[in-house]
Amino acid sequence: MAFHGAVAAFAACARGQTPERIPVFALGLEFDMRAEGVTCAEARTDVDRTAHATVAAVERFDYDWAMVFPDDYVEFEPLGLAMRHDPDTPAMPEQYLPMNGETLRGFRIPDAGKDMRLPIHLETIRRLKANLGDTVCVAGRIAAPFSSLALVYGMDALLTGMLLEPGLVRDHTRFFVEHQIAFGKAQFEAGADVLWLGDCVAGSRFISAQHYEQFAFGPAAQVASALSGEDSHLIYHAAETSLPHLRLEIQLPVSAVNLGEGVSVAEVKKELAPAICLMGNFDPILLRDGSPEQVAQATRNMIRDNSPGGPYLFNTGEGVTPDTPPENVLAMMTAAKERFAQEQEKRVCV
Repeated sequence: MAFHGAVAAFAACARGQTPERIPVFALGLEFDMRAEGVTCAEARTDVDRTAHATVAAVERFDYDWAMVFPDDYVEFEPLGLAMRHDPDTPAMPEQYLPMNGETLRGFRIPDAGKDMRLPIHLETIRRLKANLGDTVCVAGRIAAPFSSLALVYGMDALLTGMLLEPGLVRDHTRFFVEHQIAFGKAQFEAGADVLWLGDCVAGSRFISAQHYEQFAFGPAAQVASALSGEDSHLIYHAAETSLPHLRLEIQLPVSAVNLGEGVSVAEVKKELAPAICLMGNFDPILLRDGSPEQVAQATRNMIRDNSPGGPYLFNTGEGVTPDTPPENVLAMMTAAKERFAQEQEKRVCV
């Protein structure tokens, strides 16, 4: 079961220490809402339903965190994006904004207490913190500045701009550094213990390590530096599997880096010797398609292989798909907690 001191336990892991209990995470997101009968439309607008479903998912699957993440556009809608709000899918833009000087001059940083869905997001965090206290890590989310550009202007405009108008890309990036710092601070003030700093567009599937260093690393580091503190933690996630990219990511001033599936955490530790805590990277496809026994064994194997050589926390690489059998998620979480308990017993005996 969730335990008092989960936040302190996560902080200890981030410092490279081994707490009495190691927290275990999974990116439930849409899966959790569907498992509790909450539609995407309700997750966007109904604080009562969303908070209740998140608490129920924590209790049902024994997560050690509770994440508020209805979709990627909560903080970007107020910038003037025309959105499509289908009842059964996350919010998406009808049309991206043009990446030009006129658009940038028209921007202002939204008021998180008043503008559109931002107050709903903050109130959900407050409800979870009031209900769950320190028995879980209450997690909010922001997009890193580079990925923010893709979400607002579209991937094609961003990649073209990097090649043809790099100065314009950097001008827009500077705005989103301040934009995301403001939204992140509002979530910490609302009671979040951790922020998920998502940067999937900055991954090796889209850009080289050289372009990552030129366009994505610095802005992400600025946001992380402004938001990180003794009682405020960030987890960086670019779904990364590339060692050249990860060599840069582990230098970010964050509490942990969550890896994408398809790379061995043990191999990353061996090659890069990171001082930072690594998380991930259980495969959500295996989680969806495997039997509960296969899922449990794969979980135990990952923790056995990845625990040595530096701080490590179990998590999925990407989000649990909505059609994943609930019994598989429960098998994964149960096996992870049992395996970490066994690892702890070994250390105590030694």
